[in-house]
Amino acid sequence: MRKMKRYFPAILILVGLVLGGCAWLLRPLEAKLTANPTSGPAPLSVTFSAAGSTGAIVSFTLDFGDGSEPYSGTDLTVSISHTYNNPGTYTATLTVSDAQGRTATDSKTINVLPGTSCSLGVTPTSGAAPLDVLFIVNAEAASGRKIVYWKLEFGDGNEVEFTADTTSLSLNFPYTYTDPGDYTARLTVRDNSGVEATSQVTVHVTTPPPTISSFTATPTSGSVPLTVNFSFTAEAGAGAKITKWTLLFGDGDFTGQEGLNVDSLTKTVTHEYTQTGSYTATLRVWDSLNQMSEGTVDIEVTEAP
Repeated sequence: MRKMKRYFPAILILVGLVLGGCAWLLRPLEAKLTANPTSGPAPLSVTFSAAGSTGAIVSFTLDFGDGSEPYSGTDLTVSISHTYNNPGTYTATLTVSDAQGRTATDSKTINVLPGTSCSLGVTPTSGAAPLDVLFIVNAEAASGRKIVYWKLEFGDGNEVEFTADTTSLSLNFPYTYTDPGDYTARLTVRDNSGVEATSQVTVHVTTPPPTISSFTATPTSGSVPLTVNFSFTAEAGAGAKITKWTLLFGDGDFTGQEGLNVDSLTKTVTHEYTQTGSYTATLRVWDSLNQMSEGTVDIEVTEAP
């Protein structure tokens, strides 16, 4: 008994050391999440930290709350950056785990405000060349910011750009497409934080049908038999060729030509009307896209004196 009393203090010291060395096993898990900033316009870059978490933590997961892939790791001292691209309210959740599978959580609310935005419209969206269109430009800077620059690219190699100092844009910009094709027009705006927004529209410009610039008859009236000289000039639209033409005299006769591949055409044709009556001569011209244009001239043939 006397020996027990002698060693009792030593035993207490030993037990204290053991318990002190294992105290970390008894400390509860605590998740501590910080975020900076917690509010701002999109795109919002947020830096998260779990360094304040305590306990026997062996792993952690950070769910950003926006549907993106969560971040998982073991080093609590690492700073984690994430960008929220769309406006909305998001709850970022930190979950820490120990070796026994116990968990603790902490969360932060991230409020993403509307960022600098723009929209581009156009009317009409399609038509034959040369096509006159009107672009509708609208833009809005994020709260606390200003639009300092904007550019409109027409998709045909031409563009305009301007500096600005405004919180919003709302204007119409006219433009003419001279050649057929599909063009993607693009609007870009930039705010004073360097954030850019873009919007685009497509314009479809078609080749116009052939143009009959003149179609005449000399004379247009007279007594039977009446000899009439028809003259016409036609041009193909940009990107096409004239391939054939037909002239119907209105009395059952006609003439024409196929197998052409020309940009323009000028012809004079003579026809004799042998019977009295009112006739409509019809000229038709086709291009390589199988588009057709038509012109008419009225002829009046009367009885001989």
